[in-house]
Amino acid sequence: MTKTLLATKLYASPPPPRSVERLRLLQRLDDGLQGKLTLLCAPAGFGKSTLLGTWVQACEYPSAWLSLDEGERDPDQFVAYLTASLRSISNDLGDGALALAQARPRPSPEAVLIHLINRLVMRRGRLVLVLDDYQLASSPEVDALLAFLLDNMPAQLHLVVASREVPAIALARLRAEGQMNEVGQDELRFHAEETQQFLNQSMALELSEGQVQALDARTEGWPAGLQMAALSLAGHSDAETFIRSFTGSHRLVQDYLLEEVLRRQPAAVQNFLLRTSVLDSMCAELCEAVMQETGGHESLRQLEMAGLFIVPLDDMRRWFRYHHLFAAMLQQRLRETEALAPLHLRASVWYEAQGMISQALHHAVAADDTPRAIQVVQGQGMPLYFLEDAEPVLRWLQNKTPAFLDEHPQLWLMLAWSYLATSQHSQMQAPMIGAETAIDSSSQHPAYSNWCGELSAVRAWEAVARGDAITIARESALALKRLPQDSLALRTAAHCALGVAHQFSGDRFAAQQVYGETLAMAQACGNRMIAVCAAIALGHLQEDDNHLHLASRTYGQALQLLGDQPHGVACQVHLGLARILYEWNDLESASAHAEKSSKLAALLECDAGLGADALRAQILLSRGETDAALTALTLASTAAQTRNPQSGRLAIAQTQVQAFLQTGEVIAATQLAQTHALPLAQSQVLLARGQALQALEGLTTFLAASQTSAPATELVRALLLKALALDAFAPTEAALAALEEAMALAEPQGWVRAFVDLGGPMQRLLEKSEQGSRPRYTAMLLDALRRQSVALVSLAAPVPKALQLPSIAPQTLAEPLSQRELEVLTLIYKGLSNQEIGQQLFVSLSTVKWHNQNIFDKLDVQRRTEAVARAQALNLL
Repeated sequence: MTKTLLATKLYASPPPPRSVERLRLLQRLDDGLQGKLTLLCAPAGFGKSTLLGTWVQACEYPSAWLSLDEGERDPDQFVAYLTASLRSISNDLGDGALALAQARPRPSPEAVLIHLINRLVMRRGRLVLVLDDYQLASSPEVDALLAFLLDNMPAQLHLVVASREVPAIALARLRAEGQMNEVGQDELRFHAEETQQFLNQSMALELSEGQVQALDARTEGWPAGLQMAALSLAGHSDAETFIRSFTGSHRLVQDYLLEEVLRRQPAAVQNFLLRTSVLDSMCAELCEAVMQETGGHESLRQLEMAGLFIVPLDDMRRWFRYHHLFAAMLQQRLRETEALAPLHLRASVWYEAQGMISQALHHAVAADDTPRAIQVVQGQGMPLYFLEDAEPVLRWLQNKTPAFLDEHPQLWLMLAWSYLATSQHSQMQAPMIGAETAIDSSSQHPAYSNWCGELSAVRAWEAVARGDAITIARESALALKRLPQDSLALRTAAHCALGVAHQFSGDRFAAQQVYGETLAMAQACGNRMIAVCAAIALGHLQEDDNHLHLASRTYGQALQLLGDQPHGVACQVHLGLARILYEWNDLESASAHAEKSSKLAALLECDAGLGADALRAQILLSRGETDAALTALTLASTAAQTRNPQSGRLAIAQTQVQAFLQTGEVIAATQLAQTHALPLAQSQVLLARGQALQALEGLTTFLAASQTSAPATELVRALLLKALALDAFAPTEAALAALEEAMALAEPQGWVRAFVDLGGPMQRLLEKSEQGSRPRYTAMLLDALRRQSVALVSLAAPVPKALQLPSIAPQTLAEPLSQRELEVLTLIYKGLSNQEIGQQLFVSLSTVKWHNQNIFDKLDVQRRTEAVARAQALNLL
């Protein structure tokens, strides 16, 4: 299940209706675009977000926005939101990076950043990325990622960071190189004229010059202080007395004004503000649930109109939040009057009903209600970690003390499952030991037997990660014996582990039966993680047993279960489909799936990528692109040196042998086949060298030893090579008998490439069998072989030069404008502003700026007037 990112974090809040236009600061930000970084660093309330929100609206370059909070202290989440914010400008900019950032298992955040930086390098035109409230996300890991981004940032990107604290990264070099534009609290303070404009024009207070100067001096130009003072003055009959009493440091001023603003609100408004302050974000329905009363829409509307420190989070004004300082003050006051736990619990219940389980868990934990949190995690019989969303559970439990976890033994089990779901198998041992101790001390608990069964299921899956077949079999059997029949999620997990035990012990039939049962059980009860695991394992076995049509359908089920989520197991699914489609001679589809597998494996650092790269090279060979295939194989072979799976390295070596034989490098093929002990490749090399008798001896030995254990792919190929070896020196009948044996296995499953890849010798042998027992299948194979031969000959033939016709256009574009860019260009010609273009085309302002920059780049101009003139010269307008 792909984790949903909160879209409201990716948009700047619109400037408040009574804000002051700060031209000097807007110009300062424009000037800073020449460097890498603009840093706005000042305490809360200095108007950093408001200033940046105004600036990005007017900035000539496309801009991406990210409002950070404490959740982004997790480096994976920080990078996920970073890529999502850039993707909000253009879908293709963050393509791949966002999928990578959300993948299971997750790659390193640095790998995601490298991918994103490489995408940015290929982009033409400047863009701006704003990170707001960086201090909330700051952590050693995130600071390191920010430093990495700055060190490797492409020239196209300008980074703006707004923070209450200076980020803990090395900034001296950027200062020395003139790459850093710093705007601090002294620059952000209101100047005297700005104070006067805000108080008397924006807030319409009609204060005297002396009163304005007094407030400016007492607040020291602190924008939030002035705003709160203005709100208090709006309901104060004696402005002079209020201003005289208004003194103190920033902290005292903040406390006084917040108290003054809150106290002057009607009781109903105060009650609403206090009780909804426990919410990090809020909508009308959530507020009504927490308040246990109606009128949420009207209450939020009134707060926004009154300017009571409420910030809209989306353009539709459905979701809001309070100013952080205001919310902190409200919560402090609320704690003095009532307990926060009931409010958090109501929020938890509401979120759970909306299917927003992570938020429901957050509020249950904030309420310090462990039983409620356990209930949320376990869901309606399907735990959160079996839906592949284990991170919230880990954030809750992984730093808890053993004493806390011992109070509820199932917490140890939840922690172990969450480590499994996030591929942190080595971390499972500690919670398993803790669970065993806690369960043993709770032998009188009604759930004791259930906990014992679940612990056995956890142990079985930890053994799966280690490849320990004996432990898997023992613990999965114990789990199924102890778990109640209605514990569907856990029984499904234990049943799947039992299938792994059968597979590891060599009982393929029993394994297939168990995987099929598990897949049906998992889909019925909604255990998505186990369903995907079972489907992939079943597909592999079906493929190996020469049930290609069944395997294709099973892999298809796995892809449907995975959806668009990037996951390590998806590499295996695409690779399995690619192998089958290649065998069916659907090279285009096979190439597409192999490409997906390879790219996803590279992003996620999965070992399946080795097999995918070998298959991609095999497809290149089948198309006669030998040089490209050899290059790809060389790269794959180099990468294989740092990988563990033997199967991937052998697949690459096998394909390299084919490539060497295709190019006539028989000696190199011989050495490679011997080095990697590849029996079928060695036999094929012997045939190429004219040593058919030695090839037949090796093939006979291989078939005798592997008849019941080797995958069908190898058996069919061995029989075909045996047929070719016999055809070289034995009577034709013997060769045709071996060919018939191979075809009996191959025809029902539609094998093609195993025959075609053997080229001319196989074509001649098939021509001898045209009148045999399988005339239609033989004719189909011969047709494929002849078409392959024709295609390879045509590729080898010289290609005549095309006639060079003179261009009749006086000027041309290196890259044509897209249809959307032509629409934007036409509206520019008509004189519409960027805002008006966005409204007419129903796109965001940043998208319009993106199109503008692309148009300017393609037309090789710098501004609108030049673009119109150039377009007219090219007859585009």
